[in-house]
Amino acid sequence: MKYVNPIIFLEAVQGGPVDTGNTAALSLLRKKMLAELDLSDDKQFKTGEWAFDKHQLLQFFDQLAAGKELFFHAQVAADPVLLHFLDKGEITGRFSDNPLYEDQAFMKFISPYYEPLFTNAVIDSLKHRKLQATTDLFANPWLLDGEHTTISYRRIFRYMHIVEEQVKIVIGKLRNGAAIPWKELQNFANITLVQQLNALPRGFHEWRSDYGISLINLGLAVYRKDFRNGMAALELVSKLDTTMYVQEEKERWEVKLKEYKKKMKLAQRIGYWLGPLKPKMLSEEGTGSLVLIISAVLLSRLFFSLIETKSPRPEIITSFDYFTNTRTYEPVKYLLYHLQTDSIYPLNKKDTSKTPLTGDDVYGPDLMAELEKPLRKTNDTAILKMAKEGLNASHASPKGNPAHRQSLHLYNRLIVPAIALIQTPDTFYSCYISPGDSAFVPLQLAVNRLYVYVGEHWDGTKEAQYAMDDVRGYRVKGFFLMSYKNSKQFLKENNLIFKLDPMYWATSDRNIPIEIGASGEHIHFNLLENNAAGIEMEIGD
Repeated sequence: MKYVNPIIFLEAVQGGPVDTGNTAALSLLRKKMLAELDLSDDKQFKTGEWAFDKHQLLQFFDQLAAGKELFFHAQVAADPVLLHFLDKGEITGRFSDNPLYEDQAFMKFISPYYEPLFTNAVIDSLKHRKLQATTDLFANPWLLDGEHTTISYRRIFRYMHIVEEQVKIVIGKLRNGAAIPWKELQNFANITLVQQLNALPRGFHEWRSDYGISLINLGLAVYRKDFRNGMAALELVSKLDTTMYVQEEKERWEVKLKEYKKKMKLAQRIGYWLGPLKPKMLSEEGTGSLVLIISAVLLSRLFFSLIETKSPRPEIITSFDYFTNTRTYEPVKYLLYHLQTDSIYPLNKKDTSKTPLTGDDVYGPDLMAELEKPLRKTNDTAILKMAKEGLNASHASPKGNPAHRQSLHLYNRLIVPAIALIQTPDTFYSCYISPGDSAFVPLQLAVNRLYVYVGEHWDGTKEAQYAMDDVRGYRVKGFFLMSYKNSKQFLKENNLIFKLDPMYWATSDRNIPIEIGASGEHIHFNLLENNAAGIEMEIGD
């Protein structure tokens, strides 16, 4: 209901002050306005921003003559802050100290005008973090009777429950491994919101306590990746006016989080130490992982540059942590050596092979077939033992999933083809990716190592000059005839090791997106998401 102060209205019509106690003067003004209304084309009396038809005008004067309404309007007109609020819906400060504001008759008179403006202003102040407005609205005299208090509370509660549900949805996403920047989470966990909630009257105390539990759960959902902000969410609870139970829960979990801090993983600890220096879009764990990857890449490049200055012959350096003494160790080492050195048998026949398509396995079938062949005669007991274990092991060939879960999603951003090489302790397979295309490469629930072979002018008939010097005699077939940028160095120095958590991947349906790109003369990997859930990733040696 739009509030119109009759005194302000009559003074606008009169063009000056009006004696509201003079009945004759009011009667004369009423006749004047009705006469102007009858003479108008649209049968309305208009002045300024007001417009009345005949019925509204007669009702207006009847209400002036009823009870204390004219006196009440005069009191409102004498309070510029209240009058502005009733006119514009904007709170600019505190109302006058008027004993009339506690009178039940006055509250019944003012409530229909005041309630919708008051409730809208409260919700707007909460939504846009206007702390001063929230404080002023609840510090001012309570100008709502019982009926309109219930209406107002109901609407405010409805908005607050929406906020609480949004927090619970975010917490659920975090628990499922989603990476949400703290900047977005601050919409639900900031000191301004806490101060605004504390300004709400006692009737909101129970809801405030429920929101305190949500803040605790938010802190618990982020602390393993972002300890500092997880603790900050708990600290906000201590500043929120809640029940004793909520505060006790906050203290109990705070002790557990401090114990966790002592056992924090290295990646997260690095991000925690960096503090305000870390990128705002990354968690502590994401920042620390990025620092470790960059450090490992720089150290590995420094290490290999030192080796290259001492040895004229290229050497294949592989990880001895996961793959030494496995049945794929020697074949993959042999394959990488020939791909790096282009040690191709000088055949003069023309290439009659077809150019592979994205998704084709160009090396895996031949290599795995050789591993399954019967052994040639040898007296080397170490080779016999390793080969026997390999033959007895199950050949866990990759199986694609329609939803591409538990896979690498490799994007080839280069203008030349790339071949992904996936090694596990027991299996090996590859995946050809055309320029500008992408492919899903399944991972095993074990240790997986990714190499990428890049080049130009594929020839599927070319073979390695020498077969593998072991009990089987595997020979590499298929080469790029030209390297691309630093592709040989990239194959030699850049490989990623993925260890998958079986418990996590038993239910997760996500994949891991990685970009193969180039800047200047250097090829590089680029991780396209900040989500380390269920994965331990290392830079291979």
